[in-house]
Amino acid sequence: MDLPTAWNLDDKPTHLNVDSSGLRVNKDTEQFGAIRANHPIPPQCKLFYFEVDIIGERKNENILIGLCEKSFNLKNKEGLGK
Repeated sequence: MDLPTAWNLDDKPTHLNVDSSGLRVNKDTEQFGAIRANHPIPPQCKLFYFEVDIIGERKNENILIGLCEKSFNLKNKEGLGK
């Protein structure tokens, strides 16, 4: 069973940069950006833990953390808050 262990380098907008460890994401513009993990959380996992550290947060910046379906468009924020 493959579990999420890093960010998916192929499933993100181009303005998000991921470091060589695959664990740190940097955003170089004010554009919205979202990224998926390298594997989905398997449905048979009854409990799954993940942790996020916010480093270098900018004033008045919105940061959203959550789970989404594969069909969610990572390149715009349409549909957030529904």
